[in-house]
Amino acid sequence: MKLKVVSEFHDKYTDQLYKIGEEIEVDEARGNELLSSSFSLVEPIEEEQKEKDTEKPKKKRTKKAKE
Repeated sequence: MKLKVVSEFHDKYTDQLYKIGEEIEVDEARGNELLSSSFSLVEPIEEEQKEKDTEKPKKKRTKKAKE
């Protein structure tokens, strides 16, 4: 899960300092824990861009010339 830090905090498990604006990646359980905090530490990053990037472009169909 990708998150954006909106309030500086120390991670209680890793003791790492996260600063405002950083993008972090954590597992689903830790992400939900951070998101449910009453301190509003992080916000989710939309993953729509990844889905769009992985879509295959549609091929244009052309008519065959008559011989």
